[in-house]
Parts: sequence; C-alpha cells; structure tokens
Amino acid sequence: MDTSDRAPMVRNALRETDVISVAVTEEENSNVMTELEGACAVGSNLRYFKDTTGFFLIFVAGVISAYLMHVVVRTARSVVESHNLDRSKMDYTETVFSVFKYGPEPFRKSKGKIKYHDFLYLLESHLFFSGIWSMRFLLLYKLVVYASTSFSSRKTFAILSSHQLALSVLTPKLLFVSISQFVRAFLPDQSQNFYLIGFMVTLLLIPLCWSVDMRILARLSMVANIATMIGTILVLAYLLTAGLQPYNTFPAYTNFQNLLIGFSIVIFAFEGIGMVLPIENKMAHPKGYTDLTGVLNVGMVVVICVCASVGFFGFLNAGDNAQGSITLTIPERPFWFAPIKPLFIFAILVSYLVQYYIPAIIFARLMEKLRCHREASENRRYIHIKTMRVSLVLFTYLMVITIPKLDLMISLVGAWSSSVLAFVLPSVLEIMHLWSERHLVKYFWLKVVVKDVIFIVIG
Repeated sequence: MDTSDRAPMVRNALRETDVISVAVTEEENSNVMTELEGACAVGSNLRYFKDTTGFFLIFVAGVISAYLMHVVVRTARSVVESHNLDRSKMDYTETVFSVFKYGPEPFRKSKGKIKYHDFLYLLESHLFFSGIWSMRFLLLYKLVVYASTSFSSRKTFAILSSHQLALSVLTPKLLFVSISQFVRAFLPDQSQNFYLIGFMVTLLLIPLCWSVDMRILARLSMVANIATMIGTILVLAYLLTAGLQPYNTFPAYTNFQNLLIGFSIVIFAFEGIGMVLPIENKMAHPKGYTDLTGVLNVGMVVVICVCASVGFFGFLNAGDNAQGSITLTIPERPFWFAPIKPLFIFAILVSYLVQYYIPAIIFARLMEKLRCHREASENRRYIHIKTMRVSLVLFTYLMVITIPKLDLMISLVGAWSSSVLAFVLPSVLEIMHLWSERHLVKYFWLKVVVKDVIFIVIG
C-alpha cells in the first residue's frame, strides 16, 4: 500500500479521537449485553453470600447504584445551568472536572488530577471487560474446534452446546476445570493446548479489531442486545422448569470475608455509571430521563430484577456446586434450549469488539501527545496506530492467561475502581457542588454530608 492510499486511513484512524461520543453510544448498547450476560454469573456469586443475604444485597447494591446515578445526573444538570456549559459534552469525567473547577477554592487546583484519575478508572474498567470477553471467547473457540474435529456426525449439536462452558468461565480455575471435564474423557493428551488455541483465537480477533467501523458495530449491537435478551429469557425458562433445591437447606448468612468478596462482585456487575450522562445527552427529551417512569429507573429495575431472579433460582438449582455461569448447568436437551448457546456466542463477540473500541480511541488520543508520534510521517503514524490496536488485543489475552484467580481479580476491580466510580465520586461530587449553597439546604449536614459519607464508607 503506497503513501497516498494510507493517508486517508491514517486520517480516519486519527479522527477516532474526536468521536468518543459515538463510541460511547455503542457502549450504551453494550451495557445491556453486559448486564444480562453478567446476570448468568450471579448464581455463582451467591455461593459467597449463601443465598438469602446475597438475594437481599443484590437489591441493596442496585438501589444504591441507581440513586447515585440520579445524583450524578442532578449534579451535572446543576453545573451546566449554573455556569452555562455545553450539556452535550458533559460526560462523567467532564462533570468531575467542572465540579472541582467551580467548587470550594482549596480543591480547585486538584481538578486536573481528579479528572485524570477518573479517566484511569474508566479505562481500567473497559480494558478489564475486554479481557473477560476475550477469555470467554477463547474457551468457546477451543470447544468449537474440538467439536468440529472429533464429532463429525454431531458437529452442529456440539457447537450449539459448547457455549454453556464458554460463557461461564470467569476464572482460569473454572476454565481448566471445564476443559478437563470436557476434554479429558476424549483427548487426555490434548488438555494442555488451551494456550495455543487461545493464541489462535487472539490472531482471529486482531483483524476484527484492526479497523473497527462504528456503523457496523451499531447494527451488530442492536442485534446482539436482542439475542442476549432472548437467551436470558430461555435461561429463566430453564431455571423455572428445572428442579430446585429446598430453600431452607441453605444458610441465611455467611462470614464477613465472603460477604465483602460477594458484595464487590455485585458492585462490579452494576457498574455502568459512566454511561448515564452520555445516554441523557443523546435523548430528545432529557428532562424525562430521571422521572419515576423514566429510562434510568425502568432500566435499573429491569437489570436488578433479572440479576436477582437469575441468581436466586440459579443458586437454588445448583447450590454450592454453582459454576461461573448458569449456562454451565443447562443440559443439552431438550432441544428448545439449544438456541441459548449461539445467541450468547454472538453477543460475546460483539461485546468484546465494543468494549475494546473505547480504550483504542483513548490511546489514539494519548498518542497525539507523544512527540515521536505527533511529528512522524503519515506512514509511521499509521504503523503506530495499528501497532497500538494489536497490542491492546494481545494485552487482553495476556491478562486472561496470566491472572491465576480472575474471580478474585474481578472482586478487586469491583472493590476499587467500580466502588470509586459508582459510590465514592458521586457522593464527593454532591458535597462539593452543594457546599457553597449549604446554608440554603435544610438539614444540609444530615441530608447531604452524613448520607454521602455513609455511601463513601460503603464504597
């Protein structure tokens, strides 16, 4: 490819740094897939809670998350009105920056650092989600390859049933247990090929992420949302028709350590606060966004109910043997449950592509600050951008194969970045923004300070 052909491609790649709002729109669609796919893993999370406590805390975490989303929206609206800012540009990081910029004088110098840290937390969440989707897809590909080479007479059926393992694997421990259970009986000498198969899948993901077209992703996201919702309905149908263990056979509570781990994972499941403001900015009538029957409340109610119901009945179905996802316990028959697997297969692939796109845009923008890239020729800039894209895909693969216990890593991310984003920052923003008007707010210290300090402590 000569320079004249590459130049438009370079400009298109660099133009991605100016269309983050478009990528965020697709991330809004991906959140639906993320929440519904994540609901399939809540059953295993109740192993930490021992069912009763977990079922209650799912609602508690969901309600608190929804309330703090309202706090962020309310604060952003107030900042925009008070200082005549452009509402369309007010995402989460800009809201944090503006609140500190116009907040109490001693904190104004910290506005840039606070925005930078918020930016890093969001980036960490997106990269970690990409790793999760990559890991799920790796095992899926291994099983599909195995099915296509070992069961020629049952190829189609094996491919349809393979995803019950793929979607469930959120830890390498569960991953290798699943592989050993599935492969050992047939190919005992091939059970260690996961790293090679994983690398092959990564090589397949690289061309998909080489040049992502947001127009294509927009259409794929819509289809994947529908596929995920249909799959979730089928999962619920299975759980309600399968045998459930007696409710009173499970303890009502667990120890404090498991309580913290489980609650951190629940927080991570509900972490979507970074998308709240971009969704509002895209609405034709944003004032109705936070109404009682608005998009925010209805969406959170649906997500909470789905997570609670799938988790509750999934745990009653499998008990302490609950795997990383409900799909592990779904049998291969009857045949009407077979569509669950291909539906989630497609959704996982789209989820990876969407989650990958925002970090790619962010790094492309950061590369413009490097002199060696900014002053390079068109050819070199093109190579730099494509190298960055490939490196991100390889990074997610390395994260998958090197983290020994990814479920605890998810708990750590939930306890750190997701807690900061969903619990700590919204509470701090409300106090900072209302501080100058504290004499106008009745019972300010009780209604604002004490309440937000409680949320900060919980986070």
